[in-house]
Amino acid sequence: MSRGDDGFFSVLTPPGRGGIAVLRIVGSVAARALETAFRPAGRGNDGNLKSPDSASSTTLLPEPGRLAYGHIIDGEGAPLDEIILYRADPKVFEVNCHGGPAAVEAVCRRLAGLGLEKVSPDRLLELEGASQIERDARRMLWSARTPLAARILLDQLNGALKRAIEEACKSIASGRADEASARLDALLNRWRCCGRLLARPARIAVAGPPNVGKSTLVNRLLGADRVITSEAPGTTRDYVEAEAALSGLPVVLVDTAGLRETEEMIEREGVERARREAGAAEVVVYLLDASEGLRAEDGAMLASLGERGLAVWNKADLAGGPLGEPGAIAISALTGAGVDVLTQALLNRLGYRPGEPGEAVPFTSVQAETFEAAREALAAGRTKGALETLGKLTNTSSSGDRCPAT
Repeated sequence: MSRGDDGFFSVLTPPGRGGIAVLRIVGSVAARALETAFRPAGRGNDGNLKSPDSASSTTLLPEPGRLAYGHIIDGEGAPLDEIILYRADPKVFEVNCHGGPAAVEAVCRRLAGLGLEKVSPDRLLELEGASQIERDARRMLWSARTPLAARILLDQLNGALKRAIEEACKSIASGRADEASARLDALLNRWRCCGRLLARPARIAVAGPPNVGKSTLVNRLLGADRVITSEAPGTTRDYVEAEAALSGLPVVLVDTAGLRETEEMIEREGVERARREAGAAEVVVYLLDASEGLRAEDGAMLASLGERGLAVWNKADLAGGPLGEPGAIAISALTGAGVDVLTQALLNRLGYRPGEPGEAVPFTSVQAETFEAAREALAAGRTKGALETLGKLTNTSSSGDRCPAT
């Protein structure tokens, strides 16, 4: 902390209604404030929580590394909310309370009334002395979309990326520039193959002619009936997007209107939007009807998509013969047959490789740009500049310019 008698708190969970809200409290006066505001579960005859005498008040709080169940109380001893209190270390606590806005606001008012200052989650991490990597990892963890993404980010929070940077710095400081460059190249490769897809989930558009099964496929990949389906052509009039997970990787799926020439104004606008969404997507799954075969307009559309296009034969269960070239992707969105093959093909097209447990994975564009800059400095023989550049990620001070290995 920056001063000798400070206390700060922040709400770590997003605002809104939720089952649980998490508040983090740090500082030299955190324990003193919680000794006043926290009471372990147990009630007196008057219905209020028991209030132990001051001589035993220090026993109210759990030991570091332990949990305690109880309540946050007001100045009269009446309970404001029931909580689980975790003590990370003597000066750091986490409060798990009910997630409704009223409960969170009541707890925040009580803490503020005891002299604790409410700050943003980023500011709290800065006050705790967290490095830029730690702050970025915690920020992304609060909105992690899948367990895999959370696991990779937790690895970085626990030091995987920092250790990799330190190893690169040691190589630089020892005069092994080629070795350091190889380490930086490996980190940049992990950014391209994994980290960038966590920082900004890829958009995958599902396109094709009307009634080919686009919405059915999107629902299959989502694992839920999010999009309305019908045998009538033109059911999807506008694009619909939803977050999904492909083998744990978060992506955004975009279901588009059927691509066909039409005179109907609303449907025509939907077709135009579908084309725009296909143009913005990283990968476009172009569905072909296996029961009807390839149409001339399908070939033209696939050609226009180039490498972003992935031809997929749907309704394979209705096909009467071979589908396209050998190795063509054939699925049944209705039954799920072949969807696992399609999923792997999509991950391959994205260039995705999941991080191994404990592996260093850059997860922000700033980190990637920093590694590029350090790589360029090394190539130009500016070893001090490379060390200073890398030091910006690992030092707790935003103005730090020294690599921890030096």
